Amino acid sequence: MSWSRVPDALEASGSTRDAFLRLVDVLESSPEAVVLPSDALVSTQKAADLLGVSRMTVVRLIDRGELAAEGGGIHRHIAASELARYQAASAARRRAALHGLAQEISEGTPPDQVISTR
Repeated sequence: MSWSRVPDALEASGSTRDAFLRLVDVLESSPEAVVLPSDALVSTQKAADLLGVSRMTVVRLIDRGELAAEGGGIHRHIAASELARYQAASAARRRAALHGLAQEISEGTPPDQVISTR
């Protein structure tokens, strides 16, 4: 479907219309894309599926305080906004770590070598 021909009669500002069209493009081109209201609560299993980790990893993140959850015991739920916050923070940590590693590389750094073990 061509969304570039959506009628301008839709009552929305240009930026709102552009954001909506971008959202539709992402949803059409990315079958993995998920849209949730920010206040939606998801189970630890659904959170794990969305983060691409195991349910036990989500439980550990909650126990360590890295991921905020509601409820306690067996039935803990995580807000979609909290998942988005965790993903952004995790991506920032990865970028910082990669940047730090890149800073350690200089012209004097020897290239990686393959070492035979047999």
